[in-house]
Parts: sequence; C-alpha cells; structure tokens
Amino acid sequence: MGSIYKGGVYREMTAAEEAENAAIDKKFADALPAVQAKASRMLRDARLATCDWTQAADSPLTASKKTAWANYRAALRNLPTADENWPDSEQITWPTEPS
Repeated sequence: MGSIYKGGVYREMTAAEEAENAAIDKKFADALPAVQAKASRMLRDARLATCDWTQAADSPLTASKKTAWANYRAALRNLPTADENWPDSEQITWPTEPS
C-alpha cells in the first residue's frame, strides 16, 4: 500500500484510494500519446511556418537552395509516418535545416 499526505499527516491509503489513484494514472497514460502528438505537431508546424518564405515565387534563394528547403519541409511533413519515435518530441530525429 502507498501512503498519502493529507491534513498535514502521512497515512496509508485505503484500497479505494489506491484504486482511484490507479484509475487516474491509467487516464494519464492513455491520454499521453494524443498529448504528445499534438505537441509534436505544434513544434513541427512552427518549424514549417518559419520557412514558408523559402517557397515563395519572389524568394531570393537560388533554385538549388529552394529545392533544399522544399526537401526539408517535406521531411518535416513526413515525420509522423517516417520517424519511429513520433510522437515523442524529445526522441524525434528532427531534420536538419538547410544552411
């Protein structure tokens, strides 16, 4: 049995409290992949947004640089299916931004 701190005192949890804590832990564990996916998509979308300008018709980039940026952007868009660590944003291998 675990203990709980309540009213300034530690005490042993009842079976009902243990079950309630286990149910809460399960809800968090079940929700984690969706939360991670949303966070990873937000990070990916922010990276895409910062380089939108590279694909504009009036972009000052050379054709080869524009292609490099297009490839980078494609790699970002493909992350959900291409990276086995998706959606864990701390483990994803993010593509390298062109120089």
